[in-house]
Amino acid sequence: MTTHGRARRAALAFLLAAAAAAPAAAFQTFLNKAKKFGAKDCLFCHTHDDGGEGWNQRGQWLMDEKARRGAEKVDVDWLADYKPPDKPPEKDEKTKP
Repeated sequence: MTTHGRARRAALAFLLAAAAAAPAAAFQTFLNKAKKFGAKDCLFCHTHDDGGEGWNQRGQWLMDEKARRGAEKVDVDWLADYKPPDKPPEKDEKTKP
């Protein structure tokens, strides 16, 4: 292999690595911003611990807000307006009808 061929492969490998790292850095920014709303990890909005597609109720709410607002991307600060659904009352096992 020529020096030119090695340089070309090295440049391609660098570009692929940089492209893969860019989304991870962007998602880390999302997580850092979401911490003020109680996020500890990606499961705050996602159904998978590594993020990606698949959203829980909070994440789906953000996706719905993105569509409703006609936004290009999600803004984590919208979580200030998020209201979790009411939980059903827990049954008291001592009370029998």
